[in-house]
Amino acid sequence: MYPISKMVALEVALSAATIAIISALAMRWYQKRKKQRPPTTWEPVGVVKHLYIYPFKSGKPIELQTALCTEYGVKTSEAPNLHQFRDRSFVVYNEHDEQFQTARTIPQLVLIEIDAVDENRIRLTAPNMPILTFKVPNSVENRTVTVKQHFNEKISTIDCGDEAATWISQYGSKDGTGLRIAYHEAKQRRNLNATHKKYFKLYPRLSNEATGLHSDFSSYLLVNESSVNDLQDKAPEANIVPLNFRPNILIEGAPAFSEDDWEWVKIGDVVLYLVKWCTRCVLTTVNPSTGIKSELNEPLRTLRTYRMLKDVKKISLDGTSPLMGINMGYHSGERINVGDVVYVGK
Repeated sequence: MYPISKMVALEVALSAATIAIISALAMRWYQKRKKQRPPTTWEPVGVVKHLYIYPFKSGKPIELQTALCTEYGVKTSEAPNLHQFRDRSFVVYNEHDEQFQTARTIPQLVLIEIDAVDENRIRLTAPNMPILTFKVPNSVENRTVTVKQHFNEKISTIDCGDEAATWISQYGSKDGTGLRIAYHEAKQRRNLNATHKKYFKLYPRLSNEATGLHSDFSSYLLVNESSVNDLQDKAPEANIVPLNFRPNILIEGAPAFSEDDWEWVKIGDVVLYLVKWCTRCVLTTVNPSTGIKSELNEPLRTLRTYRMLKDVKKISLDGTSPLMGINMGYHSGERINVGDVVYVGK
């Protein structure tokens, strides 16, 4: 048994330690809450020049005048008797291992166009291919598959059927077999907990709630036209356009690369928050008009000369991928229009 005086001292020490731990946890909770709280003061930095949605991942964009904004990303405005598209809701995958496929390895995917026939059917067109019309699948009538994306992240989605599989295989596969198309109904969140733990530590705003449907990271991608123009000036021999970087929101009027410092963005009534700077891959070297990869490896070659990560820990995750644009998550609001003023939180 401890003497009474030692027991009292021990209790006091334990109480002090407990208070210190509780205080530290409370401070961490407060700081986290503070980071997720939008600012109250906003400064105008530019305007929205273009809005894009990519219902078919790696396919041609649909240009919008108004974008409905949801927790899963951009959504098309309601139109009578037409399917309402969501960003990156359709994806190509390999039949044998269920790995997703993009224009990184199948460049001609950028030439696939998608549009709605009616409320339940969509149409795909591509060069030298017959038009494909098929019913949008649902989880009651169609087979559910688990498509694997980056870091072997498993995303529950719905197969679009054999007719769609035959069409995409004939268009995108060397031997005309092995590819299928899947569709995400936007009824459940992706779960990054098992695959992106290292990213969570370096990018604390990356979370399950920040993801889109089949997007690589977050639900929104914002690109600054001045940044693209700066890059084009440095590589005049390359035909670089904003669509090389596949933005949802393209803004004009802000200084080049000022978006690097934007923690919060407000457009119309929509508030978005920075998740991480967007590291760019080989898909950006595919010409969005022709589906042909750049022989000069542009724009990556020039971007790497001046737009690289500097944090050693982040480099260990993202490698030598250069930066262009910002991945953003959804906080609140409903719609963004072309011409809306873009505000940045102060």
